[in-house]
Amino acid sequence: MLRLNDTDINQNPAVWSHDPSMMWDPVSRRYYSYSTDVYRPKSGLCAKRGIPVRSSPDLVHFKYEGTVLSENAVRQARDNGEYPKTENFWAPYVEYVNGEYRMYYSATRAFGSSESKIWLAVADHPLGPFENRGVAADTWGTDDTYPNAIDPHIVREKGREYLVYGSFFGGIYIKELDADSGLPADGDPRTLGICISRRAPKGPVDGPEGAAVIYVPETGYYYLFQSYGWLGDDYDIRVGRSRTVTGPYTDTLGRDLKEASMGLKIAGSYQFRASAPNVRDTGNGWKWGGIRGPGHGVPFYDPVSGRYFFVHHFRDGAAINRVYDKKEDRASYKTHYMMIRPMFFLNDWPLLGPEPYQGEEYEPLSPCEVQGRREIVIFKESDNRMQTGQEETADDKTGYPDNCIVYRCPDFENGGVAAAVTGFTDSGLAYWGKFMYSNIV
Repeated sequence: MLRLNDTDINQNPAVWSHDPSMMWDPVSRRYYSYSTDVYRPKSGLCAKRGIPVRSSPDLVHFKYEGTVLSENAVRQARDNGEYPKTENFWAPYVEYVNGEYRMYYSATRAFGSSESKIWLAVADHPLGPFENRGVAADTWGTDDTYPNAIDPHIVREKGREYLVYGSFFGGIYIKELDADSGLPADGDPRTLGICISRRAPKGPVDGPEGAAVIYVPETGYYYLFQSYGWLGDDYDIRVGRSRTVTGPYTDTLGRDLKEASMGLKIAGSYQFRASAPNVRDTGNGWKWGGIRGPGHGVPFYDPVSGRYFFVHHFRDGAAINRVYDKKEDRASYKTHYMMIRPMFFLNDWPLLGPEPYQGEEYEPLSPCEVQGRREIVIFKESDNRMQTGQEETADDKTGYPDNCIVYRCPDFENGGVAAAVTGFTDSGLAYWGKFMYSNIV
């Protein structure tokens, strides 16, 4: 289970997971989470390029399994010709398709560059070795007005397969793939596709990136998730929806995610009160500082439970993790972890649970089953600063109890059981809540 202030990946496999994805393997009947290359040899994370993977039988207990790209695939994807070799690979997404495991991953010229490639590698086992089949998207040699070929995700509509990709620069794009090979339908990796999200010219927050699209049959919508903000501190998670996979994707007010809106913010930096968070006491002065920058997440449907979840990374907000960059004039929080949250749908919009998933059975509660005051955080549209929990009564005008979901779950910050709340305020903002001095009838 997730434990803060523990950077030994063998004891705490959730640590050092960045840009995580999740898949259910119907063959081994296990879950696998693949993530960006991160080198922490002293923490048990191998100093070897090639996409780390963690496995789990239940989405709670994970095991670090090593890296999965073959040496040949790594050598091939690192080769940038006359330019320095790619240092690490980013944001993998893996599926089991047509009897093989397909991994899409990013190789960029350098950190911050818009010149990148998305490779497709295949294997006959989720732990690899994965061998490169070809390039699915290529923005090498383009300028910053073009999309960046990173952060791949796959979605399907009526038997047709699409690659969702992009980051900052020219925005988020979607292009069709050949369903049999997994490579571009027109055979050209440099075909861009269609733009479905892009920051407004003078938008208040940097982004978007880390996009993923999922279709939800229960609502009939495709949902585009993406992140805005600085990934080291004030990252967030936003969403828009569309009736068709290629868009347009709009927010709750009908504004297009292509320059008119960043989307409905459903998660950002937050700090509930914490009397007993799950933490390893190492004597290093760690003190609770909330959850920073949840983002770059992937929604997924779990066929075992029939429930929806969302996996993302976040940064531990403890002061000992803060590093200030004078040149960039911004702070970063250096220790990051994977978190899985339950995902619900209210008024045909997705909402995330305020507490990490810890194996609980979803147990909805009616308002008459909970008593006392609650602590809430409200996610403001353009303010990505840390949101601190505020006390509120059930009579305050946040929309409770008609426009929210209340359920029983473990309390990550305080131990025991919590009555968690996720919903919309009267003004349409997403918020999270937990009942304080909780008295669950």
